[in-house]
Amino acid sequence: MKKVLSILLCILLLCSCSANKNTNENGESDSGVWISYYELNSMLDSEKGFVTEFSTVLENCKKLKIQNLYIHTRAFGESLYESQYFPLLKSAKAYDYDIFEFILSECKKAGLKVHAWINPYRISSSSEDITKINSLSPAFKWLNDTDKQNDSNVCFSGGIYYNPASSDVLKLILDSIRELITQYDVDGVHFDDYFYPTTDMEFDSISYNEYKKTAQTPLSLGDWRRENVNLLISSCHTVIEYMNKDIVFSVSPAADIKKNLNNLYADADCWIKNGYIDEIIPQLYFGFEYPDSKFSFLNLLEEWKELSRQNTNVKLKIGLAFYKAEPTFDADISEWKNNDDIIARQVAVCESDNAVGGYVYFSYSSVFSQSEAFKRQREKLLEYLN
Repeated sequence: MKKVLSILLCILLLCSCSANKNTNENGESDSGVWISYYELNSMLDSEKGFVTEFSTVLENCKKLKIQNLYIHTRAFGESLYESQYFPLLKSAKAYDYDIFEFILSECKKAGLKVHAWINPYRISSSSEDITKINSLSPAFKWLNDTDKQNDSNVCFSGGIYYNPASSDVLKLILDSIRELITQYDVDGVHFDDYFYPTTDMEFDSISYNEYKKTAQTPLSLGDWRRENVNLLISSCHTVIEYMNKDIVFSVSPAADIKKNLNNLYADADCWIKNGYIDEIIPQLYFGFEYPDSKFSFLNLLEEWKELSRQNTNVKLKIGLAFYKAEPTFDADISEWKNNDDIIARQVAVCESDNAVGGYVYFSYSSVFSQSEAFKRQREKLLEYLN
C-alpha cells in the first residue's frame, strides 16, 4: 500500500508542479551537477582537447537548465590548478594554460556558478604504497623527512589519508582554501562524504593516545573524531566567510544520518545547528521503491528536512543518483530497469517542496551518457523541465 501511495504522490507532483515549482526569479530551479576527477581527466586526455570537451559540457548543461557545476579540483591530494601547497594534477600538466581559470572564465560567460569540490583528507583509496604518492605532496615530504613526529600527519587504512587529528593537516587545508578563494573567483567551496575512512581504532591510535595524555576528561574515540571533523568544517566556514561572504560552503554527506555520525564521524546535525555550512547536499541515491523502506527516497527526504529545520539559514539541496539508470545492485535493479522517469519524479518532488532549495545530479558522464537507459531518464527529465 505504501508503494502505491508513493507512486500516486509522484504522479500528482509531476502533473501539478508547474504551478508550484520552487524556482528562482528566472523560473529555474537551483540545479547542479558534479563533475568528478575521472570525468575531468577524460576531458584533459581527450584527443579533441579540453577546450572542445568543455564547450560540450556547457552546451549540455544549458539544455538541462543546470546552474551549478561542482568541479573536482582536488580529489587525491593533487590540484587542478597551480598551488603552493599541493602538486599539479598530472593530466593538467600537458596544457600551457590554467585549466581551472579557463573553466571559471567560460562558466562566467555562460552564467554558470562554479563550486570547487575538494576531498580534504584523501590521498589514495586503493593502496598503502607510499612510493606511489606524488613526491611533491606534503604527505610524501612528511613521510620521508628526518622528523619522525610528523609521520603521524598521515594515516593508513587500505589507502592513505591525511590525519584529521593533526594541527599541521588542519593548517594545510585552511591555507589551501585561502589560496583557492584568493586566487580564483569561485562561487563555492564543496566537500563530499569522505572524512574518516574507517572505524578501526588503529587508524589514528598514536594521535588519540597523545590526546588522552593531556586531556583532563578525554572524549571517547568516536566523540574525539567527530570533534576533529567539526573543527575542520567550522574553521573552513570561518576562513571562507572572512575572506568572502558571498562564497558558499557546502558539504554532501551520505544519505544515512547515523552512518555519517558513527562510521564517517560526520556530524551533519552539529554543522546545521551551528551554521558551520551554508548548504547541505545529502546524497539521496535511492529510488522510491527501495526494498528497505527506511532508505526510500521520500523517507530519506523527510529525515533530512527534519534535520534542516533546526537552522533555516542552511540551505537543503538533494543529491540525485543519475548513475543508477544502469543499476548494479540487486536492490536497485527492478525499480530502475522498469521506470525511466525516476529522476524526473525526484526533481518534481524537490521543486514542489519549499523546504528543498535545489538538487545536484551525480554525475556528469551519467547525466549525458548516450547509453539507452541514461537517455530515457534524461528525456523524461527534459519533458518535465520544459
